[in-house]
Amino acid sequence: MNFGDPVGQTLDGKYQIERELGRGGMGTVYLAIHLGTERPVAVKVIAPQFMERAEFVERFRREARAAGRLRHPNVVNVTDFGFAETSDGRAAYLVMEYLDGCTLGEILEEEHNLPIAWTLDILEQVCSAVHEAHEQGIIHRDLKPDNIWLEPNQRGGYTVKVLDFGIAKLEEHRPFDGIGSDAIDISVAPNPTHVYSAKDTVAESSGDTRIHDSVSPTLILQSGTIVQTPQSDEARTAIIPIAPLVGDPETIGTRLISGSNDGDASSATGSELTRVGAVIGTPLYMSPEQCRGEKLDARSDIYSMGVIAYQMLSGKTPFEGDFTYVMEAHKSFPIPPLDAKKVRKKLKLVIATALAKNPDDRPQTAEAFASSLISRSEGIFGLLRRAGMIYTEHLPKFLGITIFLFLPFILASIANVALSVYFIAEHPDGITSLPWKITFTLFTILTTFTAVFCGYLAVGTITWMVNQILALPLRPVRMRPALLATWTNWKSLIGTGVLSTLLTFAGYALCFVPGLILSITLALVAPVVMMENLRGFAAMKRSKALVLRSLGTTTAAVALLFFVPLMIGGLTGGIVALSVKSIADASEKASAGEKKSDGTAGDSSNVAAEPPPDDTVEVNVGPGGKVTVKSDESSMIRRIARVARESLTSLLMLPIQILLTSFSSIIVALLYLKTRQAGGENLRDLFNQFEETEHPRKKWQERVRNRLRQSWRITSRSSNERSNP
Repeated sequence: MNFGDPVGQTLDGKYQIERELGRGGMGTVYLAIHLGTERPVAVKVIAPQFMERAEFVERFRREARAAGRLRHPNVVNVTDFGFAETSDGRAAYLVMEYLDGCTLGEILEEEHNLPIAWTLDILEQVCSAVHEAHEQGIIHRDLKPDNIWLEPNQRGGYTVKVLDFGIAKLEEHRPFDGIGSDAIDISVAPNPTHVYSAKDTVAESSGDTRIHDSVSPTLILQSGTIVQTPQSDEARTAIIPIAPLVGDPETIGTRLISGSNDGDASSATGSELTRVGAVIGTPLYMSPEQCRGEKLDARSDIYSMGVIAYQMLSGKTPFEGDFTYVMEAHKSFPIPPLDAKKVRKKLKLVIATALAKNPDDRPQTAEAFASSLISRSEGIFGLLRRAGMIYTEHLPKFLGITIFLFLPFILASIANVALSVYFIAEHPDGITSLPWKITFTLFTILTTFTAVFCGYLAVGTITWMVNQILALPLRPVRMRPALLATWTNWKSLIGTGVLSTLLTFAGYALCFVPGLILSITLALVAPVVMMENLRGFAAMKRSKALVLRSLGTTTAAVALLFFVPLMIGGLTGGIVALSVKSIADASEKASAGEKKSDGTAGDSSNVAAEPPPDDTVEVNVGPGGKVTVKSDESSMIRRIARVARESLTSLLMLPIQILLTSFSSIIVALLYLKTRQAGGENLRDLFNQFEETEHPRKKWQERVRNRLRQSWRITSRSSNERSNP
């Protein structure tokens, strides 16, 4: 094979080279056809002159191993790695899936900044890929827009692919066990590595070597000679003498610097590729510890993703300038405020947290960073929109479960109405004896607490259902598992519910403000009891901690859940009162008309009317006409009207209360998940319980789980778990 112009030739007897796709520091990428399957692939071939440098070959091999180790929809799929004989000698090649689309860097170059929804979608996919890499002990160390590929998914969106694991750090000897453990042991080298940035003016010295690639160059400084692509022709690589370089390196071209040492490519090891004092990466996106050449862990990649998020929303990176300024800024200078008007302050705070100088102050995992971004991106209206979508999609299920759980309250309300009607029928005079007063009081208390019990059961059960819907969106929602889960926790739900209700009532009784505060801080008690198996004061403490993460949204939600039923109840009561009053007035008028007719008939027959008794009232009904109405009859009509009004209002509010409770429970469930995400908590463990309790499973489900278990791919378990299936 002629490496000078490989187009039209066959590489290693397997790949027909079609055309050049791009040229980088270490080699060239070609579009090729795999002869065995006729599938288009991307073949990255290392330049032959760099095959003499063992470190470059090992970096190339490590890129293949890093990407090949990952099986994730957001990581570019590497299918082959090998060596081929060319006219210029032996060359290494790497075969990847061929992707349509473009890089995020190309998009940002034209668009500058992106809409919030698209930004979050891209970042969520990048975080998913990076988290998978971290779980398997791989730190990318060069995350930047040029290494994020967007491929159209034929559904109006884009599938994100993370590229270029060429300088990724692999865990060689021990499994990944958390933050900090994925950094391999590093030996001291006499010549530390330094980085020059994408936008700098540099004077070279004979002791310096640098590597830089792509639009936002990845630079590695080592001792040796310089191999630089001339400015006029970036399609070729030329060796130039050591001399000062003036100008923007982005316009100068791609530089690749190799050490002068020759050796066998197979002799380079991971410890030789990463040294104490080594600084490798793209300075615009490097973490402070990466700029200092320190040992890195997964949180370095999170800083880089924070820079990418900052750029996607504001149109620029936090720091710009020459390499010395950028590196010093990452290490020491505070992050400039993110200038994006449509971005919520809480979302800006999450990005600022990811850009913290101290790794301990950042989100500790890529998954936690993504969760925080998603949680902080939506407020109460986004929560209501999601709740409405879930509610309308599964309306029969939610109404059915709420009606079932509210049966005690429905029966208590009907009994309360029946008791009132019975009392007014038996005591038309309205005189209430002490036993009746005690009975009414007990029934009122019973109805109130029954409503509380049923409300907590409904919120807990619907929270479980919402989690099930989100965890298993393609599976039907069944009421029986939700009811079984509620049956398991009903004592904790009712006990904790009564305790929190009594405390809230006491707060309102003592002073309105404490009750309002308790109503807000204890809003998530039912989900906490249901999903985390906490009870009593522990559940209330956990609810308060969650609420404080998103206090504004929780306050707005509680206000809606309080005022909407109050307004609907007042409107319903007013309509019923007007209706009853009109009926009572019509009844009184009809009665007065009958009396008037009787009086007129008596006058025409010259029969003297008896004088009205002392307990009657004369009512004028027109000119020359009077009607006598007994006072006890008038008061009885008013009492009947009052009882009818209260009874009708109570009965009409039952279906309204069921509708409101079922919908508000979804809001509470989503608020619970939002507050957990706001703290960077992992929802995967929460959702896993639905996967584990899905019984009985279908045969195809068991086959899928067995295959995932055999390939150690059940929801990205850690290496320790994979080594002990």
